[in-house]
Amino acid sequence: MWQNSKKQILEDQVERNLVFLWRIKRHAILLGVRGMPYQFVPYTIFLMASAVMTCALALYGAKHRHTFGTNILGLCMTIGTLWSCANAFELSALTIEHKLFWANLQYVAYSLGPVAWLLTSCQFSGRTHWLKRKNVLPLLLIPAITILLVWTDPWWGLVRTGFRLDTTGPFYVLDKQYGPWFWVHFTQSYALNFLSIYLLSQALTKKNSIYRGQALFLLAGISLVVLSNLLYVLGLSPITAYDVTPIVFSISAGLMFWGIYRFDLFMLVPIAWDKVLEAMETAVVVVNNYGRVVDFNPAFCHMFVTEVRASLLGMSLQDISTELAALDLDPSLEAGRHLEIQRGVQGEEHYYEAFVSAIRDHQGHVRGEVMVINDITELKLAQARLSLEQQEVAISAERTRFTQDLHDNLGQVMGFSSIQVRAIGRELQRGNTERAHEYLLRLGEVLDEAQHEMRDYVHGMRAREYDRTSLTVLLNKELTRLREHEYFEPDNVRMDVAPCDFSVETKIQLCGIVKEALNNIRKHSGANVVEVRLHPSSANWVLTITDNGVGFNPTSTLGFSQGASGLSIMAERALLLGGELQISSAPGRTEIRVEFPLKGGPEHADYDC
Repeated sequence: MWQNSKKQILEDQVERNLVFLWRIKRHAILLGVRGMPYQFVPYTIFLMASAVMTCALALYGAKHRHTFGTNILGLCMTIGTLWSCANAFELSALTIEHKLFWANLQYVAYSLGPVAWLLTSCQFSGRTHWLKRKNVLPLLLIPAITILLVWTDPWWGLVRTGFRLDTTGPFYVLDKQYGPWFWVHFTQSYALNFLSIYLLSQALTKKNSIYRGQALFLLAGISLVVLSNLLYVLGLSPITAYDVTPIVFSISAGLMFWGIYRFDLFMLVPIAWDKVLEAMETAVVVVNNYGRVVDFNPAFCHMFVTEVRASLLGMSLQDISTELAALDLDPSLEAGRHLEIQRGVQGEEHYYEAFVSAIRDHQGHVRGEVMVINDITELKLAQARLSLEQQEVAISAERTRFTQDLHDNLGQVMGFSSIQVRAIGRELQRGNTERAHEYLLRLGEVLDEAQHEMRDYVHGMRAREYDRTSLTVLLNKELTRLREHEYFEPDNVRMDVAPCDFSVETKIQLCGIVKEALNNIRKHSGANVVEVRLHPSSANWVLTITDNGVGFNPTSTLGFSQGASGLSIMAERALLLGGELQISSAPGRTEIRVEFPLKGGPEHADYDC
């Protein structure tokens, strides 16, 4: 009884299905009779929904076309929209001619889809250097031939060797057999598809989690489409009557929508490092353990060579820049190695700052070094301008202070003197000579005090100058005046001063001796070669000034005018240093030698002499 009831239920269900199918077929026949060779197929609802989703993503890509990667995403989704719509019309068509038209149109998507997926994967994985015209155009050759052959299949039969209209099912389908060119198209398409999957799989290994999430969504979207179509072509799909890949496209589009809003897909796309290095204004060069160049960016060529040349690869760094090669061989600590370089570029002096870091393998062994070089010319020029401005400010401040001191001190003295002179004149008119004499004595005392104050003031200014300036600079200033004389070549006026730390008073006396000696050489010697040396010797410092002049008799010169002679003044300065002045002279060589106690020595080399 129960079995008969179950059988009756199944028979009723089958009968209802047959009636439903007959009504669909009758409706389709009526549409065909009325000039509309299409039937309504419920399955096309899913295809059109898929088309709507892929079209939305295509519009998103068009709207954000200036964002890196979204332009090719829009192309992929446009291809998906074409595939879904054409597949829907193919399933709905009733005649073989209409079905062939829509099937042929789908081959545009079949052929171009793998290329578009690969371009998307290359952009996302940072391999944009692959996307050059010479690399992309060959990829379009087989798709172009496939699209041409599929429309001429009735004559050649290279894509499909045979096809017929199968009317046995609930709706008509196109039954076809694949030709030889189809397998050429199939091989290229799936080679590109698997390459896309491989590139995105590599992107999953990125350390940043947001990039891993983005790569996962893209990989899932591409893999679903590829797997669905592959199973259909090989006849392994659960649904063999028609291709469900266009519907799978809607799932792929849904995943990408999720990726866009969850992980900012195509808003935060990793940029290829080669593009970063090419755009950097900082020069970068990589050398191996043998000092040979293995990589560089255009900024390096701009700084160190005249043009970008591939032949730089493998060149010795020594041949490009001896300064950088010296830094590469620096035995100091690897971290923080630093060098400033001055080079002439197109007739102008440029300054560079170079840093070196070691490149280590996973075992910690050094395999090479990367050098980062910055152009600091503008910084150096700015520092020079700032230093000059600071000097000008200091001079201005000193001038202001000098003016105030003169006003406060000398102005008061002059005012008092003026009053005293008038008072003296008034007393003389009255005949009061004693009072006038007292005023005159007081005036003399004030003027003497003013003279002493002015001498101390000037000496203080000189002392400040000598305190702030190194002895080397002070002596070089005196020698520069001699170099500017018409009888002396700059290279023939030489100076050799050892590092030292002298007191202000010592600097004053030494500069006075040198200045007087150079003045005598310029006026009387007829020399054209002069050398000033200052070096320690045993327990003393030794200053020598030599020239190649006509010579003189030191004894007679000193005896002739002991009080006013420049040589006598030099001797007095030597005594103030605690030393003595010695002169030896003959035609062709005169030497003035001052030896004084060693109060500062080479151990003070940290001080700039």
